[in-house]
Amino acid sequence: MRVLEKHLRDEVTNRCIEFLDVAINFILYIEQIYSKDTFEKRIKYNQIVYECQDVDVQNYISDFLNQIKPLFRKQLIDQIGFVITRDNENDILRRYLIELHPIIDHSSNTIHTNGNYLLAELDSIFSTCLIELMRQIPISPPTSSTDDDNDQIRWKLQMRLCHHGNNKFEVEDIFYEQFKLTTISQLSLKQIKSVHAQRLNIQLMCQENKIEQ
Repeated sequence: MRVLEKHLRDEVTNRCIEFLDVAINFILYIEQIYSKDTFEKRIKYNQIVYECQDVDVQNYISDFLNQIKPLFRKQLIDQIGFVITRDNENDILRRYLIELHPIIDHSSNTIHTNGNYLLAELDSIFSTCLIELMRQIPISPPTSSTDDDNDQIRWKLQMRLCHHGNNKFEVEDIFYEQFKLTTISQLSLKQIKSVHAQRLNIQLMCQENKIEQ
């Protein structure tokens, strides 16, 4: 497939956002935050993945990804966080960090003679990341409906802008404040997967509360 650079840029962005959707749902399944009967099995990147069928969950994920997509296209976001908390939302048990750095040239009108190869490379990278996610052990067992609501496992999404200052206003202030990635020093950091390829550099990391370990 011959493809112009500007078309490839859009396709890379779309595939990265799609991967975030798949990864977020997969983490929900792995962490057993919801019962397994709320998930539907699918095949993606030649791997079995799971998508949560809860409408509120899907709306939350979709709204988040729709908001960050234009920022991601402009390379203003470099890290996404999936945060697991209990009771106080500032009491973080575990946080997954996904860094995506698409390698694109906004000024180039290059014609690529094998766009399919470049896109297949992306899918291969995403597949290896999902394989590593499968190795994760849930941070906490699933909560039952009889538990105190304040003691249940909660989760939320966060984002980090690449640059500070005026770039913040590329997105609504309310959205930015709600989803901004905060730095918490007492969380230990481990790398799950790191890949540097022709079209994408990606790092998948996990932070955990040192007290919980």
